[in-house]
Amino acid sequence: MNQPRTADSGFPPRGAAFHFGILLVLALLSGGASLAQALPETTTVYPGDAWETRRPEDVGLSRAKLDALRDLVGGRGCVVRHGYMAYSWGDQSKSGDVASAMKPIISTLLLMAIQEGKLPGVDGPVADFEPRLKALNGGKDGAITWRHLASQTSGYGLAESPGQAYSYNDFALALYYDTLTEKVFGTNGTELLRTRLGRPLQFQDGCTFNAFGPGDRAGRLALSVRDFARFGLLYLRNGQWKGRPLLKPELARMAISSPIPAGTPLTSGRESNMLPGQRSVGGTRNITPVGAGYYSFNWWLNRTNKSGQRLYADAPADTYVASGHGGMRMLWVIPSLDLIVVWNDSPIDDHDQSPANPNTRINQAARRIRESVLPQLQTDAVTNTVLGITNAQFTVNGRPAFLLGASYYGGLGAPEDFVRRDLNDLRQSGFNWIRVWANWGAFENNVSAFDADGNPREPFIAKLKWIVAECDRRGMLVDVTLSRGDRAAGQPKLLGLSAHRQAVETVVTALKGRRNWYLDLSNERNVGDKRFTSMDDLKNLRQLARRLDPDLLVTASHGSDIDPKELTGYLETAGVDFITPHRSRDKDSPGQTETTTKDYLSRMRDMGRLVPVLYQEPFRRGYGRWQPVAEDYLADARGALAGGAAGWCLHNGNGGGNADDQPRRSFDLREKRLFDQLDAQEQKAVQGLQGLVRQVRTPWAKVGAN
Repeated sequence: MNQPRTADSGFPPRGAAFHFGILLVLALLSGGASLAQALPETTTVYPGDAWETRRPEDVGLSRAKLDALRDLVGGRGCVVRHGYMAYSWGDQSKSGDVASAMKPIISTLLLMAIQEGKLPGVDGPVADFEPRLKALNGGKDGAITWRHLASQTSGYGLAESPGQAYSYNDFALALYYDTLTEKVFGTNGTELLRTRLGRPLQFQDGCTFNAFGPGDRAGRLALSVRDFARFGLLYLRNGQWKGRPLLKPELARMAISSPIPAGTPLTSGRESNMLPGQRSVGGTRNITPVGAGYYSFNWWLNRTNKSGQRLYADAPADTYVASGHGGMRMLWVIPSLDLIVVWNDSPIDDHDQSPANPNTRINQAARRIRESVLPQLQTDAVTNTVLGITNAQFTVNGRPAFLLGASYYGGLGAPEDFVRRDLNDLRQSGFNWIRVWANWGAFENNVSAFDADGNPREPFIAKLKWIVAECDRRGMLVDVTLSRGDRAAGQPKLLGLSAHRQAVETVVTALKGRRNWYLDLSNERNVGDKRFTSMDDLKNLRQLARRLDPDLLVTASHGSDIDPKELTGYLETAGVDFITPHRSRDKDSPGQTETTTKDYLSRMRDMGRLVPVLYQEPFRRGYGRWQPVAEDYLADARGALAGGAAGWCLHNGNGGGNADDQPRRSFDLREKRLFDQLDAQEQKAVQGLQGLVRQVRTPWAKVGAN
């Protein structure tokens, strides 16, 4: 048996221009989708002077479910999907108070002050602009930072020191608003709102931070629901607006991914001095005990509190909201559904009771929002490609199919034109499968679809959805791989089960409804470093994925040949649907693949559970001293076929010691597409594999069936 590899798991295989047209694959080709079907729309849509409209069903929404949402919510509201206004009710032009839902806009102006160089960062002291804080309460309040004000942990007017406790505090909010607008920007809030957001976002209706007139609770925002949706779209598009970063992506991400720790205590309620004449924007201190684990730069995130309770049990995990008056006035942003919902003047007011009670009206609204999105089977034209398993074989659309794949690790960073051209060349060469990493980072280029905690990361989660849709349209399959401890752009990801679970939820939620992909829960999970994922963790992750999508196929790849004990663990403990061993990378490997495959199938028959054997990562060029040539690829493919394997991948990766690691192949697809980076041996292998297709007549559909 080979020892687990330790140097290459973080980097995928090198791509070869595949002309691998094995007859086994031709069975799939005959049942594939027509290439004449319309491409799914990929242009990023923004409103102009007015919103462009679509019918709900045109953007994958159920009119009946939206009617039910409207009837529950009341008031006035609108629904935006894929950048189009898809549904609305009530007076869209009415500009009214949004109460505390205005708070994320104040924090957005804070981030713009940082972007413009007016502030050094969110952790700078507010006392630099309001010096009276330095002497307040013996100097305690001189330590208040902008982050403290944006997270309701300032301790302002309370006994606790800044950062020590949580208090939803409208006196502190007034301090925040007044100091930011008048002393940092040197203007009034309404003018700031118009110049930084209203004009760039092309608000259609009146907007003001004096919702009740001059002198009455300045900072209370009046905005129409359709203009509030524009602000939501700015965040949904990661701070981008019509081709330019209105808010830097890293600042936008920070705003919606920095909740105060779930263990943050509530304030004791003991009061302390405030600045003379301190006003409030509306309420007092300690308005709600809810916030720890959820509250981030005045946004509410659908995370969990210290008791493990999600804010909205029936909303997708990546949901974040601006909420006012307990839910009467709300902006919902749901990246995984590319969806925005806004309402105002609703009778719903039980936001703060939702974590412990999924039957609250606000959670019922969350459920109706989620249910309004039709399954992908019905929305993205047609789901063309359905992956299945029968015994030790894969099926596609019910027909036996051999998975012939190519590594496409850094696909989330490739320009769309590169992806389309590569997929077309792969398909024409007989390939029906690619492998894409969901948390890939190479050459200081982090293209991961989620952050270190497993939460969605734009624009890459959207790119993953688009690639899977493009493959579906071509009758192709996608291996979506996660890796624990993968170091992308300097930061290891998924260093524990909690983050790993969140990543599974992020990916499965984003791709739910598609049937042309499977999930590799953990790349080379047996390697004894930060990649290691126990069998019990795999079981936990597999159960989560299956609960989120009962039809999803899952595996976990192994960084060597699999010994009998580990094989039992995969099949009986983890419960994977098929095995994905990574073969050794030495000159003897191609001659061993047939025997190794037959051994796996024999052992599984003896165990009473026969599943497919998929070689998703064999050897590659640019790794170690041995440099395989075209004949090695051919011999390995022949061995996989003869042994009864269910799939094989032409693995490819970076140049391994060449200048700038060129060619980088699938590891870095930003500047060159895969087919333009294959070297001469890989090109030759492609041609040989194409010839092998015409020669092989293996009765593969019967392999492993008895």
